[in-house]
Amino acid sequence: MQKVVKYRCPSNIALVKYWGKKDGGVQLPANASISWSLSDLFAETTMIATPSNQTQLVFKYDGNPKPSFEPKILDFLTRIAPFSDFVNQHSFEIDTINNFPHGTGIASSAAGFGALALCIADLEGQFEIGSNEFYQRASFFARLGSGSACRSVYAAPAVWGEHTDVQDSSDLFAVPFEGHIHESLQNWKDCVLIVDDGEKKVSSTAGHSLLKNHPYAEARFKQAQKNIGNILQFMQQGNVSDFIALVESEALQLHSMMMSSIPYFTLIRPGTLAIMEEIWTFREETNLPIAFTLDAGANVHLLYSSEIEEQVINFIHTKLLVNCKKGLYLCSSTGGKPLKLS
Repeated sequence: MQKVVKYRCPSNIALVKYWGKKDGGVQLPANASISWSLSDLFAETTMIATPSNQTQLVFKYDGNPKPSFEPKILDFLTRIAPFSDFVNQHSFEIDTINNFPHGTGIASSAAGFGALALCIADLEGQFEIGSNEFYQRASFFARLGSGSACRSVYAAPAVWGEHTDVQDSSDLFAVPFEGHIHESLQNWKDCVLIVDDGEKKVSSTAGHSLLKNHPYAEARFKQAQKNIGNILQFMQQGNVSDFIALVESEALQLHSMMMSSIPYFTLIRPGTLAIMEEIWTFREETNLPIAFTLDAGANVHLLYSSEIEEQVINFIHTKLLVNCKKGLYLCSSTGGKPLKLS
């Protein structure tokens, strides 16, 4: 008998970055990371599971067959299979869509694999939907598709990677941070400023691999672990200025690792730098709580308190859009949770 389920899963933006993997496992992070989920930027995935002696797959994007995506999804299912009899005993038809365009600096793989993992965790029926165990299992599955996807299954700030300051933290799945977040760092927003919507010249997978022989890798991993402890303290205490400084430093450290790897490369563009400098100037002149961060790409995530949204949107239109391709930017609230849609 066929089973059908549909989930929406948000993308996320890392505040302390995951960059580099441990040896001896699949998608095990070299350091812990923490992210905010992006409630208005998400993937929606429908999964139809049919009993079968052999796992087969039909993959569609917005109702249209996409056979070029199938090898990647089959590899994902193969990684899950040792941990799930359900996957071994079914074939799948998957239809997914993002509500944001590809190549916009938003983690589509995080949202997409997060939604797939939620569907599988739901259909196999081992844990009560909405329980801690359910989300932990979905996070474990999501990690096997895309490391950062394991953080997308939580509305609370999500920590992935073992860390002494985070109870039950693990390299195998993300956990929600259960501590109180100061009101000054709640209800923030993220506007993604699209500097470049093209394909990255160096993929994230290739970038991660260059950390294995990187001259500064160990120092970076230690700094990231320290930054996790610091940012959690800042978020609980409401230390906004130090939170902003750490988030921006993390973004710059991520890209400095790319520029100092062997071989070296860069993903930032002149427009990226121009936006960063405009943000610094605006913050100095207004003393308003805004910050930037970067993913592994050229586009800039502008983070700010929702209380100053009017001023920030005006700032985007008057100062930043000139550096955005076709004037494109996408905004989201943070703290969005996955939703079961059917």
